[in-house]
Amino acid sequence: MKPALAPNRSVPVLDPVNDGRHQLKEGPLERESVPYVMVLPEHKIATFSYTWVNKQNRAGSLFVVFGPGVGDQPIVESIDEIEMTSEHNFDDWRVGKVHLKQDLKLQTAQLHVDGERVGIDLRFDAAHPAYAYGFHPEGCPNYAATNRLEQAGRMRGTLRVDGRRIEFDTTGARDHSWGTRDWEAPQHWKWLHAQAGPELCVHFWQIQARGRTDLRGYVLRDGRMAEVDSVHIDFSNDAQYRQTGIDALVHDTAGRTTRVAGSFFAHFPLVPGPHTTLNEGALSCEIDGKAGLGWVEFMWPTAYLDYLRSQKN
Repeated sequence: MKPALAPNRSVPVLDPVNDGRHQLKEGPLERESVPYVMVLPEHKIATFSYTWVNKQNRAGSLFVVFGPGVGDQPIVESIDEIEMTSEHNFDDWRVGKVHLKQDLKLQTAQLHVDGERVGIDLRFDAAHPAYAYGFHPEGCPNYAATNRLEQAGRMRGTLRVDGRRIEFDTTGARDHSWGTRDWEAPQHWKWLHAQAGPELCVHFWQIQARGRTDLRGYVLRDGRMAEVDSVHIDFSNDAQYRQTGIDALVHDTAGRTTRVAGSFFAHFPLVPGPHTTLNEGALSCEIDGKAGLGWVEFMWPTAYLDYLRSQKN
């Protein structure tokens, strides 16, 4: 039986040292990664950066801009297998077109990308202390990472798309994981970040793996952060099994229930390996009736996703 989350349990504070790189263990699936996601519903654009490094200090980066605001095809800047040293840290991390400067205090960061068609200058200011999956009584699921942090924040700056400059002042999210990432262990997951301003944030990751359901996450409301205790999720999808709508009731350890309901306007398939497809989806939403925005990732085993798409019902 899983240990129950204690009601009204205070969420611990994560050591800021975890804003930087970690010493990875031995093993073929050890890696470290840092994504930032941002949604601009008024422009029908979503964008994310993603950088990673493995035990052998081989790094990669990805910057994607997608949605109706940029046309039918996403714009992608990507590179992999770039040799780094163990001394390279995330306070000055350059991989391909992506340059990330985290303050190593879990408070602020700067992201600069200068691609051929797209680029971004972004400042991130954390809205709350980072939430770590290791805070949970069962820790972080060991197929996902040794540990992983999630953090919402204010994002300000300029996005460049084919010569057009878009100034933004919005909210978004980042995460940071280190350790084993076994993409084939889970059968499905739903990962959500949603914000209605910097003071109302919801995150959860519900994963079906190894015959059980793992759940991690937090709710920030009324100046208080509490862990997610349970979620009830209803969703709709199109014939390609891209999520089109979501309605989630999120219960936390402070005894609160928060509703996140929204519709998706942009999708991107992220394929980290031949066995796995991550359907990234950007949405406009309401959190307890307050206008917001968010990002939801549905994970599918690629063969199963192909099967579902082949069915007519």
